[in-house]
Amino acid sequence: MSERPGQRVPYFEHDPEEGQPPSRVLLTTWPFRIGRGSEAELTIHSRRISTLHAELVRVPSGHVLRDLGSTNGTFVNGKKIREAWLKEGDVVHIAHKELRFGIAEIQDDTNEPTLAQHSEQQRMLRETNDLMRILEARGVAAVFQPIVRLSDASVMGFETLGRVAMPGLDYDVGEALRIANERGEAARLCRLFRDVAVEELGAVTEPRAIFFNLHPTEMDEDVELGLALEQMARVRGAGHQPVLEIHESAVTEGNAMARLRARLADLGIKLAYDDFGAGQSRLMELVEVPPEYLKLDITLVRDIDRSERRQDLVRALVPVLASQGVEVLAEGIERPEEAEVCRQLGCQLGQGYHFGRPAPI
Repeated sequence: MSERPGQRVPYFEHDPEEGQPPSRVLLTTWPFRIGRGSEAELTIHSRRISTLHAELVRVPSGHVLRDLGSTNGTFVNGKKIREAWLKEGDVVHIAHKELRFGIAEIQDDTNEPTLAQHSEQQRMLRETNDLMRILEARGVAAVFQPIVRLSDASVMGFETLGRVAMPGLDYDVGEALRIANERGEAARLCRLFRDVAVEELGAVTEPRAIFFNLHPTEMDEDVELGLALEQMARVRGAGHQPVLEIHESAVTEGNAMARLRARLADLGIKLAYDDFGAGQSRLMELVEVPPEYLKLDITLVRDIDRSERRQDLVRALVPVLASQGVEVLAEGIERPEEAEVCRQLGCQLGQGYHFGRPAPI
Protein backbone atom coordinates (compact mmCIF):
# COMPACT_ATOMS: atom_id res chain seq x y z
CA MET A 1 0.00 0.00 0.00
CA SER A 2 1.33 3.46 -0.92
CA GLU A 3 0.24 6.37 1.28
CA ARG A 4 -0.81 9.50 -0.60
CA PRO A 5 -1.37 13.11 0.55
CA GLY A 6 -4.86 13.45 2.00
CA GLN A 7 -5.19 9.74 2.74
CA ARG A 8 -6.25 8.68 6.23
CA VAL A 9 -4.05 5.91 7.60
CA PRO A 10 -4.98 3.92 10.74
CA TYR A 11 -2.35 3.21 13.36
CA PHE A 12 -1.76 1.68 16.77
CA GLU A 13 0.25 3.73 19.24
CA HIS A 14 2.01 2.00 22.10
CA ASP A 15 4.94 2.26 24.48
CA PRO A 16 7.47 -0.24 23.08
CA GLU A 17 9.92 -0.07 25.97
CA GLU A 18 9.71 1.32 29.47
CA GLY A 19 10.90 4.90 29.55
CA GLN A 20 10.78 5.28 25.75
CA PRO A 21 8.44 7.68 23.90
CA PRO A 22 5.23 6.30 22.34
CA SER A 23 5.66 4.60 18.98
CA ARG A 24 3.17 4.44 16.13
CA VAL A 25 2.73 1.38 13.97
CA LEU A 26 1.01 2.20 10.68
CA LEU A 27 -1.59 -0.36 9.65
CA THR A 28 -1.01 -1.04 5.97
CA THR A 29 -1.44 -4.84 5.78
CA TRP A 30 -4.81 -6.55 6.08
CA PRO A 31 -5.78 -8.41 8.12
CA PHE A 32 -3.38 -6.91 10.65
CA ARG A 33 -2.61 -9.63 13.20
CA ILE A 34 -1.23 -9.15 16.70
CA GLY A 35 0.42 -11.89 18.71
CA ARG A 36 3.51 -13.46 20.19
CA GLY A 37 4.45 -15.38 17.04
CA SER A 38 6.77 -14.09 14.35
CA GLU A 39 4.05 -14.49 11.71
CA ALA A 40 2.03 -11.66 13.30
CA GLU A 41 2.25 -8.21 11.74
CA LEU A 42 2.78 -6.79 15.26
CA THR A 43 4.79 -9.18 17.42
CA ILE A 44 4.65 -8.63 21.18
CA HIS A 45 7.01 -10.89 23.05
CA SER A 46 5.12 -11.94 26.17
CA ARG A 47 3.92 -15.34 27.31
CA ARG A 48 0.64 -13.73 28.37
CA ILE A 49 -0.10 -13.02 24.71
CA SER A 50 -1.17 -15.86 22.42
CA THR A 51 0.78 -16.77 19.31
CA LEU A 52 -1.94 -15.17 17.17
CA HIS A 53 -3.99 -13.19 19.68
CA ALA A 54 -6.20 -10.80 17.70
CA GLU A 55 -6.60 -9.28 14.27
CA LEU A 56 -7.86 -6.00 12.87
CA VAL A 57 -9.75 -6.18 9.58
CA ARG A 58 -10.76 -3.34 7.29
CA VAL A 59 -14.32 -3.27 5.94
CA PRO A 60 -16.01 -0.59 3.82
CA SER A 61 -17.58 1.06 6.87
CA GLY A 62 -14.56 1.00 9.18
CA HIS A 63 -12.27 -1.29 11.18
CA VAL A 64 -13.21 -4.38 13.19
CA LEU A 65 -11.06 -5.93 15.91
CA ARG A 66 -11.48 -9.68 16.45
CA ASP A 67 -10.15 -11.90 19.20
CA LEU A 68 -8.58 -15.08 17.75
CA GLY A 69 -9.40 -17.38 20.65
CA SER A 70 -6.70 -15.94 22.88
CA THR A 71 -5.98 -17.26 26.37
CA ASN A 72 -5.98 -13.92 28.20
CA GLY A 73 -8.48 -11.96 26.19
CA THR A 74 -8.79 -8.86 24.02
CA PHE A 75 -10.33 -5.69 25.46
CA VAL A 76 -11.62 -2.41 24.01
CA ASN A 77 -11.98 0.46 26.48
CA GLY A 78 -11.84 -2.02 29.35
CA LYS A 79 -14.52 -4.39 27.99
CA LYS A 80 -13.62 -7.92 26.91
CA ILE A 81 -14.64 -8.53 23.32
CA ARG A 82 -14.85 -11.25 20.73
CA GLU A 83 -15.42 -8.71 17.98
CA ALA A 84 -15.82 -4.94 18.11
CA TRP A 85 -15.77 -1.88 15.90
CA LEU A 86 -12.86 0.46 16.56
CA LYS A 87 -13.07 4.24 16.42
CA GLU A 88 -10.35 6.82 16.77
CA GLY A 89 -9.19 7.16 20.39
CA ASP A 90 -10.21 3.65 21.50
CA VAL A 91 -7.88 1.95 23.97
CA VAL A 92 -7.17 -1.69 23.15
CA HIS A 93 -5.62 -4.21 25.50
CA ILE A 94 -4.07 -7.35 24.07
CA ALA A 95 -3.96 -9.24 27.36
CA HIS A 96 -1.93 -6.73 29.42
CA LYS A 97 -0.42 -4.79 26.50
CA GLU A 98 -2.06 -1.41 25.85
CA LEU A 99 -2.51 -0.05 22.32
CA ARG A 100 -4.23 3.17 21.33
CA PHE A 101 -6.10 3.22 18.01
CA GLY A 102 -6.01 6.31 15.84
CA ILE A 103 -6.15 7.57 12.27
CA ALA A 104 -3.62 10.03 10.86
CA GLU A 105 -4.12 12.06 7.71
CA ILE A 106 -1.20 12.33 5.32
CA GLN A 107 -1.10 16.05 4.62
CA ASP A 108 1.46 16.38 1.81
CA ASP A 109 4.68 14.97 0.44
CA THR A 110 6.65 16.69 3.17
CA ASN A 111 5.29 14.06 5.57
CA GLU A 112 7.23 11.29 3.87
CA PRO A 113 10.07 11.44 6.44
CA THR A 114 7.42 10.88 9.13
CA LEU A 115 6.29 7.73 7.36
CA ALA A 116 9.89 6.62 7.14
CA GLN A 117 10.16 7.28 10.86
CA HIS A 118 7.17 5.02 11.49
CA SER A 119 8.81 2.32 9.41
CA GLU A 120 11.96 2.71 11.49
CA GLN A 121 9.94 2.38 14.68
CA GLN A 122 8.36 -0.81 13.37
CA ARG A 123 11.82 -2.17 12.61
CA MET A 124 13.00 -1.32 16.12
CA LEU A 125 9.96 -3.01 17.65
CA ARG A 126 10.52 -6.13 15.55
CA GLU A 127 14.19 -6.24 16.51
CA THR A 128 13.36 -5.81 20.19
CA ASN A 129 10.85 -8.64 20.10
CA ASP A 130 13.26 -10.87 18.19
CA LEU A 131 16.00 -10.18 20.74
CA MET A 132 13.72 -11.05 23.64
CA ARG A 133 12.77 -14.29 21.91
CA ILE A 134 16.44 -15.17 21.47
CA LEU A 135 17.29 -14.42 25.09
CA GLU A 136 14.33 -16.19 26.66
CA ALA A 137 14.46 -19.25 24.39
CA ARG A 138 18.30 -19.45 24.55
CA GLY A 139 18.23 -19.32 20.78
CA VAL A 140 21.99 -19.22 20.24
CA ALA A 141 24.74 -21.65 19.30
CA ALA A 142 28.42 -21.73 20.15
CA VAL A 143 31.16 -22.09 17.55
CA PHE A 144 34.87 -22.48 18.15
CA GLN A 145 37.85 -21.40 16.03
CA PRO A 146 41.07 -23.37 16.50
CA ILE A 147 44.28 -21.76 17.72
CA VAL A 148 47.38 -23.68 16.66
CA ARG A 149 51.09 -23.83 17.38
CA LEU A 150 52.89 -22.59 14.29
CA SER A 151 55.75 -25.00 14.82
CA ASP A 152 53.61 -28.04 13.93
CA ALA A 153 50.02 -26.75 13.42
CA SER A 154 48.81 -28.71 16.45
CA VAL A 155 45.64 -27.34 18.08
CA MET A 156 46.38 -25.83 21.50
CA GLY A 157 43.07 -24.09 22.06
CA PHE A 158 39.90 -22.48 20.73
CA GLU A 159 38.34 -19.05 20.67
CA THR A 160 34.65 -19.22 21.55
CA LEU A 161 32.20 -17.29 19.40
CA GLY A 162 28.41 -17.09 19.27
CA ARG A 163 25.76 -17.38 16.59
CA VAL A 164 22.01 -16.77 16.53
CA ALA A 165 20.26 -20.13 16.12
CA MET A 166 16.56 -19.25 16.22
CA PRO A 167 14.21 -20.65 13.55
CA GLY A 168 12.95 -17.89 11.31
CA LEU A 169 15.63 -15.36 12.34
CA ASP A 170 18.68 -14.72 10.18
CA TYR A 171 20.62 -12.15 12.22
CA ASP A 172 24.37 -12.48 12.08
CA VAL A 173 26.22 -12.10 15.36
CA GLY A 174 27.18 -8.50 14.59
CA GLU A 175 23.56 -7.50 14.05
CA ALA A 176 22.46 -9.34 17.19
CA LEU A 177 25.09 -7.57 19.29
CA ARG A 178 24.14 -4.19 17.80
CA ILE A 179 20.48 -4.72 18.68
CA ALA A 180 21.36 -5.96 22.17
CA ASN A 181 23.73 -3.05 22.76
CA GLU A 182 21.12 -0.47 21.69
CA ARG A 183 18.63 -1.97 24.13
CA GLY A 184 21.01 -2.38 27.06
CA GLU A 185 21.08 -6.19 26.78
CA ALA A 186 24.58 -6.73 25.35
CA ALA A 187 26.00 -8.19 28.56
CA ARG A 188 23.06 -10.58 28.85
CA LEU A 189 23.49 -11.79 25.26
CA CYS A 190 27.24 -12.27 25.71
CA ARG A 191 26.63 -14.24 28.91
CA LEU A 192 24.26 -16.48 26.98
CA PHE A 193 26.84 -17.06 24.24
CA ARG A 194 29.43 -18.02 26.87
CA ASP A 195 27.01 -20.16 28.84
CA VAL A 196 26.23 -22.29 25.80
CA ALA A 197 29.94 -22.53 24.96
CA VAL A 198 30.88 -23.65 28.48
CA GLU A 199 28.18 -26.33 28.39
CA GLU A 200 29.46 -27.72 25.08
CA LEU A 201 33.09 -27.66 26.18
CA GLY A 202 32.24 -30.27 28.79
CA ALA A 203 32.27 -32.80 25.94
CA VAL A 204 35.89 -31.95 24.98
CA THR A 205 38.07 -34.49 26.77
CA GLU A 206 41.53 -33.18 25.80
CA PRO A 207 42.60 -30.11 27.82
CA ARG A 208 42.67 -26.95 25.73
CA ALA A 209 43.17 -23.22 26.24
CA ILE A 210 39.76 -21.58 25.81
CA PHE A 211 39.79 -17.92 24.77
CA PHE A 212 36.72 -15.88 25.79
CA ASN A 213 35.66 -12.38 24.75
CA LEU A 214 34.05 -9.65 26.84
CA HIS A 215 31.69 -6.92 25.70
CA PRO A 216 32.90 -3.41 26.72
CA THR A 217 29.87 -2.97 29.00
CA GLU A 218 31.00 -6.01 30.98
CA MET A 219 34.40 -4.42 31.49
CA ASP A 220 32.83 -1.22 32.77
CA GLU A 221 30.60 -2.75 35.44
CA ASP A 222 32.14 -4.73 38.29
CA VAL A 223 29.09 -6.96 38.81
CA GLU A 224 28.92 -7.87 35.12
CA LEU A 225 32.66 -8.53 35.06
CA GLY A 226 32.40 -10.81 38.07
CA LEU A 227 29.61 -12.84 36.47
CA ALA A 228 31.61 -13.19 33.26
CA LEU A 229 34.78 -14.32 35.02
CA GLU A 230 32.87 -16.89 37.05
CA GLN A 231 31.49 -18.28 33.78
CA MET A 232 34.95 -18.56 32.26
CA ALA A 233 36.38 -20.24 35.34
CA ARG A 234 33.82 -23.05 34.98
CA VAL A 235 35.75 -24.63 32.10
CA ARG A 236 38.53 -25.47 34.54
CA GLY A 237 36.22 -28.17 35.86
CA ALA A 238 36.58 -29.95 32.49
CA GLY A 239 40.36 -29.56 32.58
CA HIS A 240 40.60 -26.58 30.25
CA GLN A 241 42.51 -23.34 30.73
CA PRO A 242 40.31 -20.22 30.45
CA VAL A 243 41.81 -17.12 28.83
CA LEU A 244 40.23 -13.67 28.92
CA GLU A 245 40.73 -11.64 25.75
CA ILE A 246 40.74 -7.86 26.18
CA HIS A 247 40.76 -5.60 23.15
CA GLU A 248 43.63 -3.14 23.22
CA SER A 249 41.15 -0.24 23.29
CA ALA A 250 39.76 -1.61 26.58
CA VAL A 251 43.16 -1.83 28.24
CA THR A 252 43.12 0.79 30.98
CA GLU A 253 45.88 2.39 33.04
CA GLY A 254 48.42 0.22 34.81
CA ASN A 255 46.94 0.10 38.31
CA ALA A 256 43.53 -0.97 37.06
CA MET A 257 45.07 -3.64 34.85
CA ALA A 258 47.20 -4.88 37.72
CA ARG A 259 44.08 -5.29 39.88
CA LEU A 260 42.36 -7.17 37.09
CA ARG A 261 45.44 -9.34 36.63
CA ALA A 262 45.37 -10.30 40.31
CA ARG A 263 41.65 -11.07 40.11
CA LEU A 264 42.23 -13.36 37.14
CA ALA A 265 45.05 -15.14 38.92
CA ASP A 266 42.76 -15.91 41.86
CA LEU A 267 40.31 -17.58 39.47
CA GLY A 268 42.96 -19.39 37.42
CA ILE A 269 42.25 -17.35 34.28
CA LYS A 270 45.00 -16.24 31.92
CA LEU A 271 45.05 -12.91 30.07
CA ALA A 272 45.34 -12.05 26.38
CA TYR A 273 45.57 -8.60 24.82
CA ASP A 274 43.56 -8.76 21.60
CA ASP A 275 43.95 -6.91 18.28
CA PHE A 276 47.34 -5.44 19.19
CA GLY A 277 48.35 -2.92 16.54
CA ALA A 278 44.78 -2.04 15.51
CA GLY A 279 44.88 1.37 17.17
CA GLN A 280 46.75 3.21 19.88
CA SER A 281 48.55 0.28 21.46
CA ARG A 282 49.05 0.61 25.22
CA LEU A 283 52.76 -0.14 25.33
CA MET A 284 53.24 0.92 28.95
CA GLU A 285 50.53 -1.44 30.21
CA LEU A 286 51.95 -4.16 27.99
CA VAL A 287 55.30 -3.82 29.76
CA GLU A 288 54.00 -3.17 33.29
CA VAL A 289 51.17 -5.75 33.23
CA PRO A 290 52.21 -8.32 30.64
CA PRO A 291 49.60 -10.88 29.56
CA GLU A 292 50.22 -14.54 28.85
CA TYR A 293 49.23 -13.99 25.21
CA LEU A 294 49.30 -11.07 22.78
CA LYS A 295 47.20 -11.35 19.62
CA LEU A 296 48.53 -9.40 16.65
CA ASP A 297 45.75 -7.64 14.78
CA ILE A 298 44.76 -8.92 11.38
CA THR A 299 45.93 -5.65 9.80
CA LEU A 300 49.50 -6.57 10.77
CA VAL A 301 49.22 -10.20 9.72
CA ARG A 302 47.31 -9.96 6.44
CA ASP A 303 49.83 -10.23 3.56
CA ILE A 304 52.75 -9.90 5.97
CA ASP A 305 54.80 -12.03 3.58
CA ARG A 306 54.57 -9.13 1.12
CA SER A 307 55.41 -6.31 3.55
CA GLU A 308 58.98 -5.93 4.82
CA ARG A 309 57.99 -3.04 7.08
CA ARG A 310 55.44 -5.12 8.97
CA GLN A 311 57.91 -7.97 9.17
CA ASP A 312 60.46 -5.61 10.72
CA LEU A 313 57.90 -4.43 13.28
CA VAL A 314 56.93 -7.95 14.36
CA ARG A 315 60.58 -9.06 14.34
CA ALA A 316 61.42 -6.28 16.80
CA LEU A 317 58.38 -6.87 19.01
CA VAL A 318 58.56 -10.65 19.49
CA PRO A 319 61.87 -10.81 21.46
CA VAL A 320 60.71 -8.10 23.87
CA LEU A 321 57.53 -10.03 24.59
CA ALA A 322 59.31 -13.37 24.79
CA SER A 323 61.62 -11.96 27.49
CA GLN A 324 58.50 -11.38 29.62
CA GLY A 325 56.98 -14.79 28.95
CA VAL A 326 54.36 -13.54 26.51
CA GLU A 327 53.37 -15.82 23.65
CA VAL A 328 52.57 -14.00 20.39
CA LEU A 329 49.51 -15.14 18.43
CA ALA A 330 49.17 -14.05 14.79
CA GLU A 331 45.46 -13.58 14.08
CA GLY A 332 43.75 -13.66 10.69
CA ILE A 333 46.11 -16.04 8.86
CA GLU A 334 44.47 -17.07 5.61
CA ARG A 335 47.40 -18.29 3.49
CA PRO A 336 50.27 -20.70 4.13
CA GLU A 337 52.79 -17.99 3.18
CA GLU A 338 51.50 -15.75 5.99
CA ALA A 339 51.73 -18.64 8.46
CA GLU A 340 55.30 -19.44 7.47
CA VAL A 341 56.53 -15.83 7.74
CA CYS A 342 54.88 -15.44 11.15
CA ARG A 343 56.59 -18.62 12.30
CA GLN A 344 59.96 -17.41 11.03
CA LEU A 345 59.47 -14.09 12.85
CA GLY A 346 59.04 -15.92 16.15
CA CYS A 347 55.25 -15.96 16.58
CA GLN A 348 54.40 -19.09 18.53
CA LEU A 349 50.69 -19.29 17.78
CA GLY A 350 48.36 -18.73 14.85
CA GLN A 351 44.64 -18.39 14.16
CA GLY A 352 42.64 -17.85 10.99
CA TYR A 353 40.77 -19.50 8.14
CA HIS A 354 43.97 -21.21 7.01
CA PHE A 355 43.77 -23.38 10.11
CA GLY A 356 40.00 -23.58 10.47
CA ARG A 357 36.82 -21.56 10.42
CA PRO A 358 34.58 -21.18 13.49
CA ALA A 359 32.51 -24.35 13.75
CA PRO A 360 30.53 -26.40 16.28
CA ILE A 361 32.72 -28.31 18.68
